[in-house]
Amino acid sequence: MSEAKQLAGKTAVVTGAGRGLGRSIALAYAKAGADLAICSRTLAELEAVKAEAETLGGRCTIAAVDLSDQDATQQFCSTVLKDFGKVDILVNNAGAEMETGRIETSDPTNWWKTLEINVRGPYMVTRFLLPGLSEGAKIINVSSGMGMRAGNTNSSYHVSKAAMNMLTDALANELWPRRIDVNNLIPGPVATSMLNKDKPGERRTAPEEVLERFSEGLPPGFPEWERLKHPDEVGDLALYMATRPIGGPTGQSFSLARRPL
Repeated sequence: MSEAKQLAGKTAVVTGAGRGLGRSIALAYAKAGADLAICSRTLAELEAVKAEAETLGGRCTIAAVDLSDQDATQQFCSTVLKDFGKVDILVNNAGAEMETGRIETSDPTNWWKTLEINVRGPYMVTRFLLPGLSEGAKIINVSSGMGMRAGNTNSSYHVSKAAMNMLTDALANELWPRRIDVNNLIPGPVATSMLNKDKPGERRTAPEEVLERFSEGLPPGFPEWERLKHPDEVGDLALYMATRPIGGPTGQSFSLARRPL
């Protein structure tokens, strides 16, 4: 098998795949020969990814899914297993920041909705796909350095990513007998519409535009040694993680975030 098609014959599920990190990860897998099942909340974005993925020769199933909705999430997973028979790679990428202020002025509904999407969503997708995960499958949970420290705002996101880290560890322990590896992917700051603070209904800013906007430096709050990455760099790391041999790293964090010496 050529290196370019190292995922031939495999099925990959990527959540939040309509744009940003999820799109880049899904297309990296498609270029490597994988069939795709992808979801997000916006069907038009998924259709664009599907069209691009299918030009590469593989299958691509799409569904508009709110991962805070248990019935919709379970239906998506059931359809994936029915259509593909198995899942070899699961990337829990979908995430949201719905309450970024301080706890004392926060909206309780939006604070909890962040956890619904960022924690309960990945839990449910994994739970419902577990019967169809192949031996040696890879689960990749997109986490964040914000899950390793507290801030003075955006507590719901910090809490949700800390919980994601623990979910990764728990799954790594539980799925060891099935030789399924479960790891975190920590991107660090990436040129996405989330970083650009695009609002619902607005045109999604392209990564190149975000890179240009922040070419002189990242927004306040980011360490001075950090570098803004293109989403395709995250796709490359996700491909590396998906192609580790059976018995490779599990319960670990792979990070593109920069740290001082």
